[in-house]
Amino acid sequence: MNIRICTPVIGDTLGHFLENLEKTQEISNMVELRTDFIKNLQKKDLDIIRAKTSVPAILTCRDQKEGGYFEGAEEERIKILQCAIGMFEYVDIELSTMKRHEFGRSDKTRLIISYHNFEMTPTYWDMQKIIHDINMHMPDIIKIAMMIQKDHEVTKIYRLLTNKPHTEDRIVIGMGELGKITRILGPLLGSYLTYASTEWGESAPGQISYTEMNNLYESMSF
Repeated sequence: MNIRICTPVIGDTLGHFLENLEKTQEISNMVELRTDFIKNLQKKDLDIIRAKTSVPAILTCRDQKEGGYFEGAEEERIKILQCAIGMFEYVDIELSTMKRHEFGRSDKTRLIISYHNFEMTPTYWDMQKIIHDINMHMPDIIKIAMMIQKDHEVTKIYRLLTNKPHTEDRIVIGMGELGKITRILGPLLGSYLTYASTEWGESAPGQISYTEMNNLYESMSF
């Protein structure tokens, strides 16, 4: 089984970001480029980041309302996301952003449309409604990330994976301490990928280190 472990890259300046990118690529074969962490991010910076990226990458410029750190104007964030389409293998755009803006498409980029809830886990049927809303925007991959507050909520994630159409790619993740198990088991149940962290960059609550996760999968012979 080929398990994709995606490792976020963060940094508050372009230089710091590129340093972390270089270190992360030495251990991980897939990265998430959290460009919203970069202060005063400019559209031209994407060319530099692209040139320094040597593994498959998900470019993200997260809205503050969904756990992001972008401090510029919304129109600048949208320009960055639009420019990234066609440059990077994947671009992750929030459902709430897709509802407000239109984006061009490219055969070179798979579009991830994502929903994040940092407070709670919605009901299973509410999540099905969210997935329906995401599908209205024609994603290549659906991403659902939610905060796990109680043990039994983990089963909702498993249902979202085991009940999905075979032709549909989904990333489903539980955040927080109780959600850690979903980061490990998700790919075994059909999640397109999972996320791990490095000692120099955790971007979401409950992430497990890349080394720990990779060693765990190797011990399972995956």
